[in-house]
Amino acid sequence: MATYFFDKVSEVANEAGVQHLLKKVNKHKWADDFRKLVEIDGVNNKKQILALMEWVTQDPFWRTNILSAKKFREKFGELAIKMNSSNKAKQPVQQQRKDTRDKDIAFQRFVAAGGDPNDFDWGK
Repeated sequence: MATYFFDKVSEVANEAGVQHLLKKVNKHKWADDFRKLVEIDGVNNKKQILALMEWVTQDPFWRTNILSAKKFREKFGELAIKMNSSNKAKQPVQQQRKDTRDKDIAFQRFVAAGGDPNDFDWGK
């Protein structure tokens, strides 16, 4: 995980022209931070971790703020929530349509009970 995240962060740093910031990176510390994320913090879903790595290095705001495994671990919960909410925002909201058959059934019952069809309330 550490090598993968380092590669993703390196791409961001190269695009920003600040690759020199990653020259002194200790990948063993990065690996230790990811170990702690799994073992101590209890984040066992590696697919979620990888998806968050992808998202954080593509998000316009977070890509410039999460440039280390330590910061990734510190902000993991917040980042996961933001990622999930941004993914939900991209999904189209489905309008809940009323089933007109319910009103038709109510109308049939109203008339069958002897009600005047002109008196039936078709509103809500």
